[in-house]
Amino acid sequence: MSTTTTFEDLQAAFPRWTIWRSSADRLWATRNQRLTDAQLSHGLSHTIDADDADQLVARLRDQEELAAGLSPQ
Repeated sequence: MSTTTTFEDLQAAFPRWTIWRSSADRLWATRNQRLTDAQLSHGLSHTIDADDADQLVARLRDQEELAAGLSPQ
């Protein structure tokens, strides 16, 4: 993770996710809410992972864009 990006920064930017680093030194994020079958079919994920903070941010933003494209459940 870059020295300018902390877990607190990531959590503040993505409050609907819980973010942590695994023992394999990968970053992970899990949603704080359950997804419906329709949301899963649309491509939303419960949990995502990445090699670094920049990659995780990109994947989280992709998930937010997908979610924004769904009509309210």
